[in-house]
Amino acid sequence: MPLWPAVVAGAATIGWLLSLATARVANWFVMTDELYYVRLAVSVAQTGSPLPRLHGEIVGNVNQLYPVLLAPLFGHNDMPGSLADAHRLNAFLFASAAVPVYLLARYAGVPRVAAAWAGVLAAVVPWAVLASFVLTESVAYPAFCWAVLALVAATSRRTHAHDALALAALALAVLARVQFLVLAPVLTAAVVADALHRAGAAGYSGRALLAEAGRELLRRRVLLGAHVLALVAVVAAAAAGGPGRLLGAYAVTAQELRLDVDLAALWTQHLAVLALGLALAPFLLASAWLVDRVRAAADEHRALALVGLGAVLAVSVQVASFDQRFGAGLVKDRYLFYLAPVLLVALAAALAVRPWPRWRALVPPTVVCAVGFALYDFPRYEKLNADSPLALLNDEVVRLATSPGWAAVLLAGAAVLAAVALLEGMLFLPRRALAVAVAAVVTVALPAQLANGFYRLFAVPGTNGLPVDLDQGVVFNWIDRFVAPADRVTYARFPFDVDYWAGVAYWWDVEFWNESVVREVAPGRASPGPEPWLGELDRRTGAILRWPETRYFLSHESDIRLRLAGDYATFERGAYLIDTERPWRAAWATEGTYGDGWTRPHVPARIHVFPQRSQRQPLVRFLTVRVVSPDDVASVAVTLSSNEEQREESLPPGGVLDATIRVCVPAGGPGHVGLRTPNVTDVHRDASRAPLTGERDRPVGVLLRRATLADEAEPAERCKA
Repeated sequence: MPLWPAVVAGAATIGWLLSLATARVANWFVMTDELYYVRLAVSVAQTGSPLPRLHGEIVGNVNQLYPVLLAPLFGHNDMPGSLADAHRLNAFLFASAAVPVYLLARYAGVPRVAAAWAGVLAAVVPWAVLASFVLTESVAYPAFCWAVLALVAATSRRTHAHDALALAALALAVLARVQFLVLAPVLTAAVVADALHRAGAAGYSGRALLAEAGRELLRRRVLLGAHVLALVAVVAAAAAGGPGRLLGAYAVTAQELRLDVDLAALWTQHLAVLALGLALAPFLLASAWLVDRVRAAADEHRALALVGLGAVLAVSVQVASFDQRFGAGLVKDRYLFYLAPVLLVALAAALAVRPWPRWRALVPPTVVCAVGFALYDFPRYEKLNADSPLALLNDEVVRLATSPGWAAVLLAGAAVLAAVALLEGMLFLPRRALAVAVAAVVTVALPAQLANGFYRLFAVPGTNGLPVDLDQGVVFNWIDRFVAPADRVTYARFPFDVDYWAGVAYWWDVEFWNESVVREVAPGRASPGPEPWLGELDRRTGAILRWPETRYFLSHESDIRLRLAGDYATFERGAYLIDTERPWRAAWATEGTYGDGWTRPHVPARIHVFPQRSQRQPLVRFLTVRVVSPDDVASVAVTLSSNEEQREESLPPGGVLDATIRVCVPAGGPGHVGLRTPNVTDVHRDASRAPLTGERDRPVGVLLRRATLADEAEPAERCKA
């Protein structure tokens, strides 16, 4: 009786158990990755198009499978509910990897019970904690497993149907995660190596061997055609600016590739960390089985060994190269853990199918692990690190060894001792006793690490300083609660907070928690100059020239660059939601200030108040401003003036002036309110252009903190010059 129905039921059960933990996560943890995939999913839900769009524009995202799968959960203006549903779906998607892993093990000739065991373990690896986040790992993990299964079948079966299936599975895996393009050369290498082995086994040698293998490869027309198309695509991409363009948003990862000693050292560290996550001895035995079976007589064993060993080498080198160039030289096992199912299947085959791997096959993985541990720095983190979930083990290892240096010695020695113990067990112990012992180690280690990962996730506040199970939707979802599901909102990011990263997180929350916030505008991004936002509007009428329009516009109260005309629909968390006039126009805009509101030294700042759309005569408007003086000066003289009045004030250090001033606005052009000060002092750099660095070397006058234009207006016969 086949066990696959029980495996499917087991995967569903594990998915449900995982969902009990993942659905508790009620906040974001990995920014801006989670925001990116949430917005892609919302775009698919709102537009009905599977194409990747952010802020209304198509972006170069290849990993579009995950947002498409998430899309049915979004589009209801209920981000807290959608987020909980996404975390539940993640758990079931991740656990579904048990099915292809079981089928892969069965294909390799592993008995049903051992194959089911491998499938269940693949669903409870330590990295299952990543299902708690809106990241591609949840769908990429089972997609990788299906792709490996299809590649193994294509390598051993050698039919057009299996080749086409392998290409389809590979394409699906790339859509799940573009990283898996690395499997394409793995398939090529496995097919070529298998053809050479078969020709050699048939008695060919030398040129005859190459000719026979070549004839066999030419008969695989589906794979041959795919290689021709791939070559054409690479050439076309190279002509258009570089083959890396095929990677979309990840094109940068194809740049500055280096093959050097540092990469080799980092590569050994990556495999050593993976070995530690798989309880060391099971990793060594599985790797030895792959090395030993590369030239096996059985087609299925040889195919699994060729594809599995190729995947281990290719993915580990790929990830090590990425971490060397973009990961500060740290081991980020989040990108490496896809190899765990391959090794678990190889382990099941080693434990259940005779004979044991030959002793010399243990040497390469043992040497790699020993060197990797000797070079590893054992970084430790206060909270769960989403890029390195296995780093949670470093705390205990370093505590046990008393220092990172001794931890390296301890684990390097442990790798050698584990290999010796395996060798002695294969020589002197009954096969079943050694198999049970190794199986017990990995069966306990994997779920125990997963449980520890979830414990640390919930025990320590997340990256935003809040517990991950604290529901923040009631706070940050205020925009969606106000607008109708069909309404759309545009916002302009502004660095309103002295704490730069607190201000950044504010805008992350705006977009993450509100599906209706679909567009962002960057005042002045397309226009150079000291006040580049003025290039976005008509200087006479205030008409906005280029921005795409939505019904609502979100503007922080301290954004002094400009304010759109319209009705203030609501005010919450320091921001105005404006029901805009259309076509869009500015009610007022500033000149003579930096982007964060500080006035320029010895340059009078002006606030241009634009006429109303239907205005036919001069109107007196009322503008309220807040001016703040620097906190390290004795006193600051401030002059506010318009064509209606003038006020002079003296502010103490850190003093605040709230003043309302009348200004006459002609029908054909703006009125002006001037702000002058002779004071010059140094403050921090302009946070609207770059993160704060701590230097206080920017000369400024005073801070224009806020400007509000009243709706009331008084008719006037004429405006004074």
